[in-house]
Amino acid sequence: MKIKQYNNVINIASEKLEDWGYVSVPMGNVVASLRGIVLSNNEDGSETGVWECTPGKWVRQVMDAEFCTFLSGRAIFTPENEPPVEINAGDILYFPRNSKGTWDIIETVRKTYITCK
Repeated sequence: MKIKQYNNVINIASEKLEDWGYVSVPMGNVVASLRGIVLSNNEDGSETGVWECTPGKWVRQVMDAEFCTFLSGRAIFTPENEPPVEINAGDILYFPRNSKGTWDIIETVRKTYITCK
């Protein structure tokens, strides 16, 4: 296995991240755009990387379990049938498999993540 390293990912210019397009299920007039870097796409279906999202509100589409660390920005995630979760730079979150809800990105966020099936 070869170790992959990206230094100081919080300071990588947004333009240097891959353009992943717009969120697939936007809510409202402001449509958030996505950028990122996939560090590994593994045979077991897990994935690791860096994810960035501009402001906007949209429905979460990732149904894999996910562990992530927020490096910058502010957001609110409202799980289905649960109270909203405020997210700030420095926070870590775990989304169990099949977590449904709504993202509301207040300030562009950047996070590192790992997903698993």
